[in-house]
Amino acid sequence: MIRKARYEDIDDIMKCIDDARIFLKNSGSTQWNGPLGYPNVKIFDEDIKHENCYVYIDDLNHVVAVIVYEYNELEYEKENPDAKWISNTNKYLTIHRIAVRDYARGKGYAKALMLYAEEICKERKLDSIRIDTHPKNNVLKNLVLSIGYTCCGSIIYSRIPVEPERIIFEKIIK
Repeated sequence: MIRKARYEDIDDIMKCIDDARIFLKNSGSTQWNGPLGYPNVKIFDEDIKHENCYVYIDDLNHVVAVIVYEYNELEYEKENPDAKWISNTNKYLTIHRIAVRDYARGKGYAKALMLYAEEICKERKLDSIRIDTHPKNNVLKNLVLSIGYTCCGSIIYSRIPVEPERIIFEKIIK
């Protein structure tokens, strides 16, 4: 079951994030392992406050995955010669901070959260979904490509101090 996250979910959300940090590090990625401690509890508090954070609850009533749906991303709006979005819209949903517990990985929870984003887009009459990830995050790259996203190049995040390049993807929602 997918639902909006609640403040009482924070500890379980951070377990998802901690598992993802280790997974990313073991995959050779610095994503979420940089000096800023991103993402952290304060960020998820804000996500929950703004009702942007969703969790997947398994049959045992455990939070096994988390995702954040935001509207627009300032870094996507900047001029970048290595980025070419397939749509020319400002009506898009941005996916950030997707993570799955280690014991739940490979069971389709991340895919379900990604597909749920499409329902939100349809409800809110948005044109597309955009997402980015570290170049070494092959699991996420493969997931988004498998569900119909198009690679649109790369961007450089000005606020990320270590390895700021991110591969960007977009999916048109009809």
